[in-house]
Amino acid sequence: MVSARHEVLIRARALQTRVKALWTLAIARAMRFVVRASINLSRAVFIGLVVLAVLHAYLSKRDATAPSIEIVRTHPLAPEAPELRHPSAAEPNSAPADPAAPSSQATDPKAAGPLPPALQKMPEWTETEIADAKAECTRLLDKVAVVTEPLPPAREGACGAPAPRELHSVGESKVKFQPPATLRCPMIAALNTWISDKLQPAAKKSFGSPIARVLAGSYSCRNRYGLARATISEHAYMNAIDISGFVLENGKIIRVSKSWTPPKEEATADAKKPDAAHNGRTKTVTVVAVRIAASKVGALEDGDKSKTKPDEAKKPEKDPTSEFLHVAHDEACDIFGTVLGPDANAAHRDHFHLDMKERKYRSICQ
Repeated sequence: MVSARHEVLIRARALQTRVKALWTLAIARAMRFVVRASINLSRAVFIGLVVLAVLHAYLSKRDATAPSIEIVRTHPLAPEAPELRHPSAAEPNSAPADPAAPSSQATDPKAAGPLPPALQKMPEWTETEIADAKAECTRLLDKVAVVTEPLPPAREGACGAPAPRELHSVGESKVKFQPPATLRCPMIAALNTWISDKLQPAAKKSFGSPIARVLAGSYSCRNRYGLARATISEHAYMNAIDISGFVLENGKIIRVSKSWTPPKEEATADAKKPDAAHNGRTKTVTVVAVRIAASKVGALEDGDKSKTKPDEAKKPEKDPTSEFLHVAHDEACDIFGTVLGPDANAAHRDHFHLDMKERKYRSICQ
């Protein structure tokens, strides 16, 4: 017969065995839960990565088809401006090859590549191109009073020139460019003719003081107006300059943005006068005289009528500064291949764009 003590030990060992079994089962279940959770988490991460990859590919493809814009200056972009050039490749700038053409892509779809000009692969200048460009500089500038610094051949992607020069001043009076302009020699020769022969006499006549400095910007490796899908600007070929103002020797500063007055204003004001007559809105002046001598009444009527005659009204005086800028613009049209001013479009509202682009049929003057 089993003693009570022995029975207690048997039950204790059975309980201990059962506890161990339960603990082992709990650990096994916990391990299975962790494994399943890890598997599910791995699947979720994998699915998320796949979704992100597909979404990124879709957005990249969508962005590649949409035109990107590089902001180069603060001028508003304009739909038209004939500042363009170059078979490999237009303010600022929506980038038509010519005012008569709606867009550069319509006339030459291959002209505008997706890469910026600086990243386009172009061959280096050949020895022949460099020698020809230097010979042209000697021919154009050898006997001209200009101060320039020869620069090495420049090639920045599709941009540059075989024999550029840094222009410091032009003319016998050494009109300085601020900052110095990096240009090709034909542009330098044209600027010398424009400033020395045309602007200096006009400035002396209008202000009694010659031009001392020119405020300008020149080389910029970009497309027209900084648009990604536009032909390359003449600025990229060192064949264009943007002139924003002039400084006279007497200290007077003439800025295109502040002094240019559209010539259409006076014509518009005069055109409104006949419209009023047609509408029957003519003003009449009636002079009522009470107990005044007839002679005085006649004198008053004559005086009032003289004040109301439109033909005798004083016309607004013309602004000599604006007149000078218009002279500068018009004279430039006889020298440069392209001249764009504030009347061309909003992108050129504060400067003149001048370049020596060779055009087959005509030059651009706006």
